[in-house]
Amino acid sequence: MSQLPSPDSNNSSSKENPGIQQNAEYSALDGGMQGAVGNGNSQNQTNSNSTGNIVNINLGFNSDTQAPNQKGSDKPKPSLSESGEDISQLRDLPLEVEKNSTTDKFPRLRISRRAFMPTVIGTSVFTASAGWFAGQHRTPIKWKMVSVLGENTKNLLLYKAPQIICDRIAEMTDGDFTIELDRTGDTEEILKNVSDGKIECGYSGVYYNSEKYRVLFFGCAVPFGLNPQEQNAWLSYKKDPQDELTFMQKIYPRLGLKVIPFPAGATGAQMGGWFNKEINSIPDFKGITMRIPGLGAEVLREFGVRSDKQLGFPIPIDQIADRVRDGTLNAAEWIGPHDDFQLGLHNVLKYYYYPGWWEPGTTYDAQVNTRVWNELPKKYQEIFKAVCLETHIKILAEYDQKNSEKLQELVAKGIQLKPFNEEILQRAREETDSLLKFYAGKDKLFGEVYAEWSNFKTRIKQWSQLNKI
Repeated sequence: MSQLPSPDSNNSSSKENPGIQQNAEYSALDGGMQGAVGNGNSQNQTNSNSTGNIVNINLGFNSDTQAPNQKGSDKPKPSLSESGEDISQLRDLPLEVEKNSTTDKFPRLRISRRAFMPTVIGTSVFTASAGWFAGQHRTPIKWKMVSVLGENTKNLLLYKAPQIICDRIAEMTDGDFTIELDRTGDTEEILKNVSDGKIECGYSGVYYNSEKYRVLFFGCAVPFGLNPQEQNAWLSYKKDPQDELTFMQKIYPRLGLKVIPFPAGATGAQMGGWFNKEINSIPDFKGITMRIPGLGAEVLREFGVRSDKQLGFPIPIDQIADRVRDGTLNAAEWIGPHDDFQLGLHNVLKYYYYPGWWEPGTTYDAQVNTRVWNELPKKYQEIFKAVCLETHIKILAEYDQKNSEKLQELVAKGIQLKPFNEEILQRAREETDSLLKFYAGKDKLFGEVYAEWSNFKTRIKQWSQLNKI
């Protein structure tokens, strides 16, 4: 190992090998710089360098220079280097490092503001430029969403939900993640195309799907099921709190579906539908043809009601009133006062019943292909989930607000608001329980979900009743 020069040989060594002085200076700097910069409350600080040497750190003035505010001299004395050169112009530098006299003496290391500031500025400019360059070269993400709600439903509140999702995601990602909305989808087609990866995502209510997906109805609408607040709790429920997906989200892959559903629009409690006559008993249902989907339609079949699905052809939502006029339908249900009014159902049917026991807390979903979801950056996943939740709550709140307003208007127009009597509700409840148990015994997966849902329902209904005012 080479030895450092003795104090008596400093000058000659420096002249013969300038690098020695420079290396010594940087060695002193390594040990003392951090302490100098970290404390500006005193003029002189003492620190140890990495080798244990004591380092004096002077902030503002060197040891050969008297501060201007000290007595004895109006101006500071000039400082001389070992060569005798006047270097007094350096006395305004912010800090200097000097070896303690008790150790090997090295020439003082002074850091110039003029040398330091360009370095800082250059580094800052480079960092900002690098960030700008990276921002300009981000790869944009573009998805396609197909909605079951076409242009024929544009006056309905739920119609807005998928567009809200697309707009908010684009806004929150500064246009780096965009979703193109297509409003020409069919419910079952949407589910299949999302699962197959033909489209990235879709928007629909799963209770319009065929019987093979009946188990998914527990995530949308079940007769005598959960109210909106309870439904939100159910859709957030995880059997194991450590699970990444909710209980209902985990059911989709068990059906062979590469789909993750996200609740993104709630209608709230619905009405019991419109009829062309009074319904005072079970026999009054017999012979009625009614527009009604899902498990509610299956329960009413036990009362002698024929659903629109049994007609063999679909009835577009905006044509429900027309099908009542031409006698195809005798009754119909959609959602509630606001949307029903937009469809003109009050112009063709006068008896408006409640409660909508077949859909107490209906939920629509944004359905996402599993593969593209896993490829989506984590940040965008969180934004997507937050936007779906925001949309879900926003749509539910608007339904509650506007349904309450429009109900008053309908009553003022002479619509007869009627409750289903207790006999009808009790019989409907019994038929619902029987139907669910039948499917639970027929389908293992349905039975598993039904058991979990039933236990959840029992617990949460007890809690809801405790707090019912």
